[in-house]
Amino acid sequence: MEKRPISVTLVALLALGLAIYSVASGVIAIQDGGADGVADGTFHVVLGIGALAGAVGSFRLAAWGWTVLMTWAVVVLTHQILRYLFFDDPNYADMAVGAFAVLALSPLDVQIAFGLRHTRNVELGRPTRNPIDHD
Repeated sequence: MEKRPISVTLVALLALGLAIYSVASGVIAIQDGGADGVADGTFHVVLGIGALAGAVGSFRLAAWGWTVLMTWAVVVLTHQILRYLFFDDPNYADMAVGAFAVLALSPLDVQIAFGLRHTRNVELGRPTRNPIDHD
């Protein structure tokens, strides 16, 4: 079994914490009632379930876990950017975790650990070739 990169573990732990927070705040918003509260609460519960699924998949280094977390991060970032632009009440913690998830899950060695990229024809020790360099 591949060794899990530390960045994957950190993203999975952050997603797990955010999942618990999102589900709890969603349930509270649904219980408070009102049309806006029910819609917002349901959205947060769904995001929390997605974060929980992504965290479990990341702990297991399953390829679907990477896909779920990246999709979750895109949805969270889009949601928070829209809240910033139109409602003036974004959750900066959600933004930070979403941005960190994208940055931490994008490197080649992380994708190899998840099994998304194959190690054949990949040399991690060699820097990429820059067309400007005349080597």
